[in-house]
Amino acid sequence: MRGDNPLRPQELNDGHLWVQEVFYTLQGEGPFTGQPAVFVRLAGCNLCCFWCDTEFESSDWRPQLPELMAAIEKVRPPFCQLIVLTGGEPFRQNIGPLVESVLALSDKLIVQIETNGTLYVDLPDSSRIHIVCSPKTSALNQRLLPKISSYKYLIAAGQYDNGDGLPLESTQKVGESMRIARPAQALVADAGEPSVFVMPIDTGSVAGSCANTQAAVEVALNFGYRLTLQTHKITGIP
Repeated sequence: MRGDNPLRPQELNDGHLWVQEVFYTLQGEGPFTGQPAVFVRLAGCNLCCFWCDTEFESSDWRPQLPELMAAIEKVRPPFCQLIVLTGGEPFRQNIGPLVESVLALSDKLIVQIETNGTLYVDLPDSSRIHIVCSPKTSALNQRLLPKISSYKYLIAAGQYDNGDGLPLESTQKVGESMRIARPAQALVADAGEPSVFVMPIDTGSVAGSCANTQAAVEVALNFGYRLTLQTHKITGIP
């Protein structure tokens, strides 16, 4: 959206979900990179990031849960055990019943939720829910914090802290020094189990994106984070 989307409030009340699209692909980034997955892209976002490259406002589809579950099952092969809820911002809507219904399909299914970390709704208590938080602001939702499985930070050349390698400024305050939220100490990478990922920002230009990729590589090497790339863009898949 490149920062031109309207700011949408949290909406939890009418039994429908506003959905941009449902599709089958490979997860392109983060801890499940390369794994077959069904993506459910929820529409609308409560933030407005100047570099955002995702379309999440053009749909008028507002299915109730049975219709949405049917759409998921229509595209999910039997071997696909990953459902990704992304956006927009998934926690802007009441995704709890959707998560519960997906988990009930199979005891092998994993639900991954990609969030900016500012909102939260109640979810089932399950070890098969994996929340990846990509902070965009200076503070995270306190109810969400203990649920976060991994963090993902977007890296731009020359715009990260030399002390920890993570971004300096909130994506909502261009040109202002509002320090972006850091990981909870318990989740910082340690022996063999990194839980902090760094990913270069795609600027839309070859030169800018290459510079950001090199910066992300240096951050990973210098601070022990795990590099993740947008492999779906590299491979030309959704």
